[in-house]
Amino acid sequence: MLAVRDFLTNFHLGAASGWDVFIVLIFLIAVMVYGFFVGRNRMVVILINSYFSFLIVQNIPWWKLSSFDWLGMEHGPSSSLKIILFLSIILLFYFLIPRSILTSVFRLKKRGTASWWQLFLLSIVQVGLLAMVILSFLPNEAILNLGSIIKKIFIGPEAQFVWITLPILTMVLMRKKKSLDNK
Repeated sequence: MLAVRDFLTNFHLGAASGWDVFIVLIFLIAVMVYGFFVGRNRMVVILINSYFSFLIVQNIPWWKLSSFDWLGMEHGPSSSLKIILFLSIILLFYFLIPRSILTSVFRLKKRGTASWWQLFLLSIVQVGLLAMVILSFLPNEAILNLGSIIKKIFIGPEAQFVWITLPILTMVLMRKKKSLDNK
């Protein structure tokens, strides 16, 4: 394990460090596995849940909750609390939305069929959005240790704008897969 850490620390590919390359590879593997196992409709549900969850966590009145001593948030919420809450709300909505009226609005009864490139594209924007949100919750000390490429892609107001807008545009512009019956 120590040898792997040393290799990634000392490896450089242009301006990217070994850790940057490692994170990008993990990102691409997660995108491929995620997209093909989840399916288009479930991915759309998770994307919508991610937006709901991000809005909720960003707008929780943390200053009022810090007055409750038993919560242990005298100095505000920790980044891990925000991340856990964000992922928990996504999971909660994932199980609640199929039982709600939103199922008929979004026509999300089945897994959904899509071509491989549509699944790959939806996976990229979904995992990118999740990475951007989770990295935005990290403290500045942790962000300083990240590589410049990761900071450029996922951190900052421009990156947040891109990762919040890109999934919406992808869902709006993506067409349904034509079935053989409709030809």
